[in-house]
Formats: sequence, C-alpha cells, structure tokens
Amino acid sequence: MRAHRRERPARKPRPWRANTDGGSASAELVLLAPLLVALLGVTFFAGRLVLARQAVDDAARTALQAALTMPDGTEANELADATTVEMLGTSRGLCAPLSTATDTSDFTAGGRVSVTVTCVVRFSNLAFAGIPGSITLSATREGDLEAYREIGP
Repeated sequence: MRAHRRERPARKPRPWRANTDGGSASAELVLLAPLLVALLGVTFFAGRLVLARQAVDDAARTALQAALTMPDGTEANELADATTVEMLGTSRGLCAPLSTATDTSDFTAGGRVSVTVTCVVRFSNLAFAGIPGSITLSATREGDLEAYREIGP
C-alpha cells in the first residue's frame, strides 16, 4: 500500500515590504562604534609604546658606539650623554626625565664599556591627552674596547 501524502494548503503571498529590519542596523552601529573606537585607540597606544621602546634602545646603542670612539673615559661619558640628549631630548617630546649612565671603570685596552639609558615616558605623550600614568623604559648596551688601542690623551 502506498502512503497517502497530505497536500499542504497553498500559502498566501506576503505583501512586499521595503524595510523589514526595523532599524536594527543603526542599533548595531550605535553599540559597536564605541568598541571600534576603543580598539583603534588601544592599537595606536600600543604602537606608540613600541616606538618609544625602540627609540630608547637605539639611543643606548648609538651612545655606546659614540663612547667607544673616545680616547678616555671622561670624554666617553660626555659624548654618550650628548648623544642620548640629541636622540631623545625635549625637542622630540618623548622623555620627560632622561638619564644616561656610562660605566667606564674598565676603560682600558680590551676593557668593557656599558651605557644605560633610562627614560620616563608619560602616557599623555603617547596617545590621547588626559591619559594618566607613565612608564619607565630602560636599555643597556655593552661593548668591548679594542685590545690594541692607545688609551689616554
């Protein structure tokens, strides 16, 4: 025996409507817009923080290279400080208090020199005005003096 199929009653066609969502797209935009703006701000902030960290690292490397070219420890200290100020000084607006510590205690032929650059970066300088707080960035670089160089004036 065959099973009898019941036929469905014919559906009535729905009248066409131009806008069936009732404004849900604008509600979604209102809810997502602050989230997207916050995500953009965090991305910008993180990028600027990475750039500040790289700038401090580059300043320490350049100050070490400058210090290694000097004939004595005193001139090495002075040139390392001047190089750091030139790279991260107030004209760039990156670091508020900036310090350079150059260790030239082993400034002899074949000795070692180290330069530490410390910089306090305010968050208000990194992203949007009014963000409280700051972060201290520091970078240390060490290098060897040539074994057969003449030290002193």
